[in-house]
Amino acid sequence: MERIEPGSIGRRELILHRGVGLTVVAAALCMGSDIGKAGAADDTSADCNRLLDRYLAAVNAHDTSKFSEIFTESYIQHSGRSPSGLESQIANYQRIFENWPDFQSRIDDRIFGGDKIVVRTTLTATHTRNVQGFAPTGKRVTWGAIDIWRVENGKLAEHWDVVDIASLQKQLRGE
Repeated sequence: MERIEPGSIGRRELILHRGVGLTVVAAALCMGSDIGKAGAADDTSADCNRLLDRYLAAVNAHDTSKFSEIFTESYIQHSGRSPSGLESQIANYQRIFENWPDFQSRIDDRIFGGDKIVVRTTLTATHTRNVQGFAPTGKRVTWGAIDIWRVENGKLAEHWDVVDIASLQKQLRGE
């Protein structure tokens, strides 16, 4: 593991804190000119943490009624798998919950910096419906994703992601 010397981290670089039950405590080191001081950076980190927790709770409860409190009306989705906008995001998750009735998301890593949230996520569900042309197997599947959100006025405003579709499809094929 490479050792990072104090003072060698740029103020716009992201600080990563890993683990289960994760709480990011180092975001103040990478934001603003008050590096390492309590204040706006701590508040931003805490606000992003709370927003991310609300998102995760709504997704895991399959509760899209909370999405208007989490996503902006003009939410921009860059994945190409669903259109942009709050209503499209609600419809997208309703389809996910229909296809995967026990769908759950676990955030493995959280990174906050400026107006961005980055997460590494593990997704799990039981393959009980026809998905991506694969007949139901009844098997539990797990796949990963990396998500990047831009936050605006305390809500998720823009999203980019990389989903490990190859791993998911391999499991759906029974490999």
